[in-house]
Amino acid sequence: MGLEKIMSTPSSLPERVSVTKTLPKTIQGIKKRAKKICLPGQKHAEALDIVARELGYRDYYQAQQKLASGEALPETAVHQSRHSVFLSAYWRDTDTRPRSAGCETLEVFLPRPLNTIVSKHQATYARNLEGFRQEAPDHLEMISNASSQARAWELLVRAALTLQFMEVSGLRPATSQKERQALELLTGFPSKDHASLWIDSASGIWVALDEPYGHVNELSMVEKRAAWITEKSLHLTKPAWAGLYYPDNALPHLISPAEDLLRKVTVSLEGLSPIAAVPSEEQPWTGISEPYNARFTSPARKAGGVARRARPGTTYGFSKGAVEYHREAGYPSLWRPEKPLSQTDHKRIGTELQCLMISPMPFKAYQKIRTWCSTLENWMYSEYREADREKSFDDTYYGGEPSVYATVLDQVSALKRIREIVIDGYSECKPRRDLLKDLEIATAIVEGQATK
Repeated sequence: MGLEKIMSTPSSLPERVSVTKTLPKTIQGIKKRAKKICLPGQKHAEALDIVARELGYRDYYQAQQKLASGEALPETAVHQSRHSVFLSAYWRDTDTRPRSAGCETLEVFLPRPLNTIVSKHQATYARNLEGFRQEAPDHLEMISNASSQARAWELLVRAALTLQFMEVSGLRPATSQKERQALELLTGFPSKDHASLWIDSASGIWVALDEPYGHVNELSMVEKRAAWITEKSLHLTKPAWAGLYYPDNALPHLISPAEDLLRKVTVSLEGLSPIAAVPSEEQPWTGISEPYNARFTSPARKAGGVARRARPGTTYGFSKGAVEYHREAGYPSLWRPEKPLSQTDHKRIGTELQCLMISPMPFKAYQKIRTWCSTLENWMYSEYREADREKSFDDTYYGGEPSVYATVLDQVSALKRIREIVIDGYSECKPRRDLLKDLEIATAIVEGQATK
């Protein structure tokens, strides 16, 4: 079966009292609903087409023809109650002059509530949903900023396609380390690309979605892939479906050890009309575009009476003895001690850390040291403006000529020297406490290897 023409989602209502809706069954009902959902500046004809597409028709003209002739609603019409799910994304475009920003919200309709399709925990593991969080039972919000309005639209549409994929297939993303071990079975699969792993919610059997580009259609590659699948006692299908990674561009293939499951999933995806489409000249954006600070609040959040949560990195905080030196939407703010460390002390610490990073030690201790070397360099650059920086400033943490600390005693002594410099040079605050705690952990790990 071929892929049917993309059907866009309906536009969001300005006001709602419920997360489900019953759509009209008559021409008069279509007109009434179109009038209700029509946004400021939107043509009434566009609203009529949106409602018609909700019912399963191509546009309002087709709905008029079919309903006027007495023909029943199409089987795909959404004439029963369906559940609204809202997807929102914020964007800032620094390439425009002046710079522009906004918030985009897309509403899609699914047969079941969001939490019955994917749990709050599972969502962060799903293709296209990694950057989202469940802000409310009916709302997924992108945590960081998209780079432009067009990019926000694209990310929202892909997230909607993932929700549709999970709903129709019955698959959920693999989340545990044990489940994700199945991906190791695909090591060596010819031209494997953009693979994601899914679990059948009923049987617990895995299904991999492999989405390479068109070169896999070359006969030699088809034969190589088929031979590999046979050798591994697996099964492969290629559904006529847009896919998730790069819809209508990458080529989706399904792989599983269970042939019956693979057949069932393939049939569910064959010819599936995507629940949302990226805007184009022929198809305008069907979501809501608002100012960056709009902070969309879903009906379920409003009904719950609990204030929505702010995204990380978008609110101001306070930490005694510390200052915020980096803020980015979607990520925790970065803090450093308010009082700077002298550049001499930074160089002393930098020398010790560079020697420690080339010294033989347990990997967990090395990770702590490497992380704090980078963090302390960030603190140093924040503490001193360019005009105040001394000679060889840029080489403080990464540009020296370190020597190996070969013994545990040498390594522990170096860590203790760093600790003393930090205690004497930085005032009491949470960032300093975090640094001292990790130095203690690294020291204990290094000392522990001497007793083995």
